[in-house]
Amino acid sequence: MLRKLLDKQLALTAPGKPLHKLRPLVSALDTFLYEAPNTTTKGPHIRDAVDVKRWMMMVVVSLLPCILVAIWNTGIQKFVYTSGSSQLIQEFYASCHSLSDYFHFAFKDGRYLTILWFGFAALVPIVVISYTVGGICEAIFAVIRGHEIAEGFLVTGILYALILPPTIPYWMLAAGVAVGIILSKELFGGTGMNIINPALACRALLFFTFPAQMSGDVWVGTNPTVVREALVKANQDAGLTPLDGYSQATPLAKLSIGMDVKRVHVDAIATNIPNLEKGVPTFPVIHKQFETWSSKHTNMSTESAAIGNLSQEQLKNFVTSPVTEGGLALSPDNYENAYRFAGVQYSQGIQTDWNWFLGNKLGCLGETSVLACLLGALLLIYTGIGSWKTMVAMVLGAYCTAEAFDLCSRFFGEDGGAWNPAILGFPAYKHLLLGGLAFGAVFMATDPVSSPSLSLSQWIYGFFIGLLTILIRAINPAYPEGVMLAILIGNIFAPLIDHYVAASYRRRRHATS
Repeated sequence: MLRKLLDKQLALTAPGKPLHKLRPLVSALDTFLYEAPNTTTKGPHIRDAVDVKRWMMMVVVSLLPCILVAIWNTGIQKFVYTSGSSQLIQEFYASCHSLSDYFHFAFKDGRYLTILWFGFAALVPIVVISYTVGGICEAIFAVIRGHEIAEGFLVTGILYALILPPTIPYWMLAAGVAVGIILSKELFGGTGMNIINPALACRALLFFTFPAQMSGDVWVGTNPTVVREALVKANQDAGLTPLDGYSQATPLAKLSIGMDVKRVHVDAIATNIPNLEKGVPTFPVIHKQFETWSSKHTNMSTESAAIGNLSQEQLKNFVTSPVTEGGLALSPDNYENAYRFAGVQYSQGIQTDWNWFLGNKLGCLGETSVLACLLGALLLIYTGIGSWKTMVAMVLGAYCTAEAFDLCSRFFGEDGGAWNPAILGFPAYKHLLLGGLAFGAVFMATDPVSSPSLSLSQWIYGFFIGLLTILIRAINPAYPEGVMLAILIGNIFAPLIDHYVAASYRRRRHATS
């Protein structure tokens, strides 16, 4: 019955018929429900029996782990941070040190039902609006041009939704996908003709047009005002200071500290962490300065002014005092940034590597879990859809660049690099666990239309993106992420990389012939 209905609609919209302009819409429904009986005439081309529709659907299937984590993590973060209860937040923090405690917290008293509802309520409207508005744009251009509606938006629509904060206003979401799709893809001829990733182009448009809604405290729940009020209430009930209070800041946002915060500043703050007093790399410099500082503060007893046993006031006084007085000369305005950075670098509280790997952290909807991204990568690599070379090269580029920064910050400069910027000495492996690096490497950089096609090109392209990501994170404190811009820049250079690699292949063949 369905087949007969579609055949009838196709006949009514055949060339020469009054409704022939609407044929792309009927054809889109036909190819969505049934296998397309034709061969593609323009990119993307697949040298396989599978058609583009099933290829795109396989990418969507590979995104299922990220989608499930997006629902769960968004739901539990909203459940905790909008409660206004310091007791509930403390219970959640305490549960984040083991999986058994974490799931006991989530399933206690049927909380998982509320968590799932919060997650669905946050993600589903964003996905629906993304597909609806983007699909309408695709349909309009297909009707105007008289060509088929491409299946590429099956992937673009869900990718766009997963790289947004859950608090994005719906009208901005719609405007971003509409204008982004038109500017990044339709103006270039549609799917297969775009030179940059459409989903990232949509996000970049929102980021630079509405920065307040795309950065800052926008990572919990669906209403930042409600969350902010709830956190203020929880902090007041717990009697916490701004330094140790609950906030919506992501781990990556805490890396945005600028070049004025030095390694010695962060390490000095970290000496107050139990069992880490002498374990920080710059301890000799800290100890030398502390001896001078403590001698000038004779009103403090030796016991109360010992390294590792300082009050918050004493610690801040020591770190922000001038060097001539034995201090470390950090500007008081930067102390809070240094304090939060120390918590990230030395994995304090729930900011542990395992929490970041599994996805128990704040961030864009689908980017939080490295594990979910790896599961998706395995499916893409197994099916041959995603380039493992690009994925591995991007990770290597990011790791090697971060490791080079770290090594240089330790071996070059005064006092063994103690006065070098702290951001340059951030552990390389932690960079791989933060932000959207894993998601970008697996699902964005491997876009077959905007990435190179030659094997060597994919290695160069991936490494280049990874290198750029860390450069942006480390050198530009106003934009701590870096992945989005790095991939978009990589997209622009992809044809050039392919051109020179192909030229080198031809020269080698000519030389050996």
